[in-house]
Amino acid sequence: MTTARPRRYDAAMGKLFETSEASDAAGGRVVAVAVSAGVWRTFDYAWPASLGEPQRGRRVRVPFGRGDRRTLGFVAETDRPPGERTLKSVAEVLEDDTQFDETLWKLGQWVSHYYLAAPGVTLSAMVPAAVGRHRPRSETVVSLKAATRRDWPGGLGAKQRKVLDELYEARKQGVEPLELSELLRHSSAGRDTVRRLAARDLVAMAERPVHLVELAGEPEPDPFELNADQHAAFETIRAKLGAGYSATLLYGVTGSGKTEVYVRCIRDVVAAGRQALLLVPEIALATQTLQRLVRRLPRVAVLHSGLSDADRAFYWRQIRTGAASVVVGPRSAVFAPARRLGLIVVDEEHEGSYKQDTAPRYHGRDVAVKRAALAGVPIVLGSATPSLESLANVRRERYDLCRLPHRVQGLPMPALGVVHLRKDMPARGDGGPGPRIELLGRTLTRKIADTLDRDEQVILLMNRRGYASHVLCPKCQWLMTCDDCTRAMVFHQATQTVVCHYCGRTASLPAACPACGGKLLLFGLGIQRIENELARKFPAAHVARMDSDTMTSPKQFQKVFDDVRSGAVDILLGTQMVAKGLDFPRVSLVGVASADTALAVDDFRASERTFQLIVQVAGRAGRAERPGEVVVQTLHEDEPAVRFATSHDYLGFAKWELPLRKEAGVPPFSRLMRFVVRHKDADRAHAGATELGRLLGELVGDAAVRRFGPQPAAVKKIRGQFRWEVQLYTDRPGAVQDRVAPHMEDLTRRVKADLYADVDPLNLL
Repeated sequence: MTTARPRRYDAAMGKLFETSEASDAAGGRVVAVAVSAGVWRTFDYAWPASLGEPQRGRRVRVPFGRGDRRTLGFVAETDRPPGERTLKSVAEVLEDDTQFDETLWKLGQWVSHYYLAAPGVTLSAMVPAAVGRHRPRSETVVSLKAATRRDWPGGLGAKQRKVLDELYEARKQGVEPLELSELLRHSSAGRDTVRRLAARDLVAMAERPVHLVELAGEPEPDPFELNADQHAAFETIRAKLGAGYSATLLYGVTGSGKTEVYVRCIRDVVAAGRQALLLVPEIALATQTLQRLVRRLPRVAVLHSGLSDADRAFYWRQIRTGAASVVVGPRSAVFAPARRLGLIVVDEEHEGSYKQDTAPRYHGRDVAVKRAALAGVPIVLGSATPSLESLANVRRERYDLCRLPHRVQGLPMPALGVVHLRKDMPARGDGGPGPRIELLGRTLTRKIADTLDRDEQVILLMNRRGYASHVLCPKCQWLMTCDDCTRAMVFHQATQTVVCHYCGRTASLPAACPACGGKLLLFGLGIQRIENELARKFPAAHVARMDSDTMTSPKQFQKVFDDVRSGAVDILLGTQMVAKGLDFPRVSLVGVASADTALAVDDFRASERTFQLIVQVAGRAGRAERPGEVVVQTLHEDEPAVRFATSHDYLGFAKWELPLRKEAGVPPFSRLMRFVVRHKDADRAHAGATELGRLLGELVGDAAVRRFGPQPAAVKKIRGQFRWEVQLYTDRPGAVQDRVAPHMEDLTRRVKADLYADVDPLNLL
C-alpha cells in the first residue's frame, strides 16, 4: 500500500504540492520575498546559486499566483529554513546590490505597519521602478594625444586643424578633455571629422559617466545678513547638527526668510561631509526651490515624478553614492537613499499634498520625522501656518519651537481687507447659458486696475477648477451628475465639456434638460469664469492661469514662473497652487475671489484649511520694497478662520480652534483611522462594511477606541464603486496597529470586497 504524501498549499503558486525530500529547495538556500501585491505575508522561494548571495532588500521577480506570471518582490529574509517543500525559484534579480540601508529598511517596515499597507507595496513605493533598469548616463569626451603643434602631421583639413586647436587651447586652460558636442559646437566640425582624427591617433575618444555639475567658481554671495530672529533660529538649529535626533518647528510669518535659515543649516551639514534632504510640497515648488539652491549650494539633486526614468535613475545613483550632497523633492523624496544623512528639512509642513492618496497612504512629513529619529539626525519643520498637529507636538514637548515673527529687512506684513460678496458683487444677465456674475467685486476690480497702472503685478486665488460647478435645470431641478460617482459634473468652458473631478469622466454639455427639455443654467463659481471676466475688464493685461488643468508638467509651471518673474505676466490667476511658497518681488496685490470654498466641505479641518489658504496666499504680496495689499472676498466675514486670517493671527486662530477639536475628540487630540470598503454592487459594499465593523470591534475591543460606522462614505460612489467606511478614533494608535496589522489580509478576504485603510487621513470624502 502506498502512503499518501502530505500536501501543502503554496499561496505564491496558487496550487497544492506534495512535499518531497527531493525538493529543489531541500538543503539549499531559501529566501522570504515580500511581493508587490495586496498581501501582508512573505512567501518562500528557492534561491538559485547562479544568482550569487541573496541580500535583504534586493529587488527580484518571482512567479506568483496562478501560472508563471512574474511579480516584483523584495527579499525580506535571506536564510529561511529549507524544510521539505517544493518551491518555485526566484526568476530574476534586478540589481547588483540592495537599495536599502539599515535605516531605510526599518523605515519601510514602520510605514507598512503604521499605515496598514502591504509590505511589498510599501517597499516598491520607496524605490523608483526606473532604478536598476537604466544604465548610468555617459557622455563622449575627446582629448588631444599630440603633445605640441609640431607633432601634428601635414595635410590636415581646415576643420581637422580647428578641432585640434580647440583641444590644444582646452589643455592650456586645464579643461581637457572636452565633451564631444561642445567640441563640435566650437569647431563647427562634424563627428566624422573627429573620428578620422582618432583613427590617425591624433585624438582619443572615450566615454565617461555624467556626474552632477559642481558650481563653477564661488557660490553666489548671501543676499543679505540674517536678522536677529533668523540668526537666533540658525544658531539654535546649528547647535543640534551632529548631536542626534531632534525635531524643531520653525514657525515664521510669510516672507520671514525661513529658506535662508534652511540654506545656512544645509551648508553647515554639507561642509561636515554629510547630506541634507529638503522636502517641498509640490513638484512645481521643487523646481523653484532647486533654482534657488543650485546657486547657493554644491551638488544639488532633485527627485520627483516629473523626471524621465533615465534622469530619475541617474539622480538616485548620485544620491546613493554620495555624489549629491543636497536632495530636493516632494513627498516621495523622503525615501531618497542618502546614506550619510545629516539633516532633514520639511518646508511648508502643513501642506496636505504631503499625504499620499494611494497605497501606501503615508504622510511625507510624519515619515520624515520617523526617518530622522531612526537615523539619529535633526529635522526642521517650517511653516507660516503650522498644522495644529505640529503645534500640539510643540506643546507636548515633542518638538522644539523657533519663531521668526517679522519679515526680512523690516518689510511690513501686507494690509489685509475683507469685502462682503453680497454687498460688493452685483450680477446681471448677458444672454449666455447662465447669468453673468461679476466674480470680482467693485473693490477688487478697482484695486487691480490701480496695481496695473503702477506697472505692478497681481495674484488672484480662486480655489475651484472649471467654469461652473453645477449644471442645473431650474424648471425640474435636474442636476447633471457623474454616472460612476454620483457627484455633480463641472462645466469647463475651454473644452465645452462637463468633467467629473473624482474619476475624470467627460461628457458633452446637453443642449437642453434631458428630463423635461427645459433650459439648463450654469451655477457655481470656477476659475475659468474669472479668467473670462479678467479678459473682459482688463483686455490689455497679460493673464496666466495656474491650476491642475493647465499645469500638467513641471515644464509648464517653469514657463509660467519665468514669465511672471520677467514681468511678461501682469495677473497670475490660480487655485491653491499660487499660495505655495512663490516669491515674486513685483507682486503688490493679492486677491482671494472666494474665501469660502474650503468652508463648504464637511470636514473638521475646514476652518484650518481656510485660515491657512488665506494667510499663505496673502503672503505672496509685498515681498520687496513695494507695499503689499490683500483683498479677501467672502460671504462669511464673521467666520473666525477669516477673521483671524485678516490679522495674520495664527496663535489666535489656534487658541480658538483647538478647544473645539478637543471637545469633539478629533485630531490632534486623537488619531483617526479610516477603513473604506468598495464594491460595484451596493449591497455587497454594505454587507462588507457591516462585517468589517464587527471584525474590527473584536480586534480592538478594549484598546480605548471610539468607532463610527459602518456608514456610507461622504462620496458614496466613485468610479462605479459604492463606498462604505468605518472610522476609529484612538489615543493609542500603536496599540491599534499592533492588533489590526497582522489581520489585514484576513480582513480583506472576509469582507469580500475591496478594502483599504487610511491612517491619519486628511481627506474624508
